[in-house]
Amino acid sequence: MQQIPAVPKDERNTIFNEYFPQTDPVDSIAQPAVNPAAPAEKKKVGNLNWGPLSWMADMSAQRPVTRFSLDLWMSFFCTSMGTPIPMLKAHSVAQTMCSCKNFCLDPQGDHVLTCKKYTRATRGHNHVMDVLAQLARNTGYSVRVNHKVLTMAATSNKQGDVELVNFGLDGSNNLVIDVSICCDHISNSTVNNRHLYGTMQTNDYLQEHARVKIRKHSADYAVVETAFAPAVVLVAGQIHPEFLRLLWVLADKQTRSYYARIGVEEEIGSEAFTWSRARTFSFNRNSIGKAIAYATATHLHLSVHSTAPPARHQAGQPMSSAVRY
Repeated sequence: MQQIPAVPKDERNTIFNEYFPQTDPVDSIAQPAVNPAAPAEKKKVGNLNWGPLSWMADMSAQRPVTRFSLDLWMSFFCTSMGTPIPMLKAHSVAQTMCSCKNFCLDPQGDHVLTCKKYTRATRGHNHVMDVLAQLARNTGYSVRVNHKVLTMAATSNKQGDVELVNFGLDGSNNLVIDVSICCDHISNSTVNNRHLYGTMQTNDYLQEHARVKIRKHSADYAVVETAFAPAVVLVAGQIHPEFLRLLWVLADKQTRSYYARIGVEEEIGSEAFTWSRARTFSFNRNSIGKAIAYATATHLHLSVHSTAPPARHQAGQPMSSAVRY
């Protein structure tokens, strides 16, 4: 379970601080406390909670954005438990080479999840992108996706993945989001305890990846009065804090829009409004959590075009003895 502060200690680490209650500023001319020895009363800062597998508690058939086939379920459950994936285990025994021709396929799928040559990565990335775009449309925004997204002012003309038109952040007209699905393991599960460099923690890896995205895109988009936010997740289901804040902001805006449409704007901020927003936020989290799981399972689902012939063939063993899938 991740507990992410709605307002980070350094408010420069988020572009959504105007949507969350701020801590009270210190009054330099305020009278000292009657009892200086008494502990100072601190204003509670709320947390946003994220459970990588919490979406499994909500498997309603209503509005199914993500659908799993049986083989994708198998890949998802095996990688969630850290057990060898049957299809990949067979390829590991057969010493099947990846199309990059640098590594054999390992039973846990770490190389498949990290290899730049593996074509199924795009399909999973695009699925998360499409689910996020749909959540934004539920809020009522005009949404641009993929090649329709505004290009940066830089000569590279790079684009983000999802653009929310007239999002409403101070100093910006639109908001561009760039989706990234990362793996914090190295290219093979049989070396270095599977972990990137053997030392970097999950949160550090998420933060570093997001910082790289922000350095590449934020300043160039600011030139065209567009805000930028990274939507970084790990294949294991962890999420970057700024992405989770975005999902909450979308839930808040959607609930406010609904209350305005039914003519009860005076009820905004009430207990009923808070519960309604919480349900929408839960739906947003579950939709993205399920999309991440689907993207990871799809990435692990091998394609014949992503493999090369076995690296080594023992004498007397026919090539047809490799396990079929």
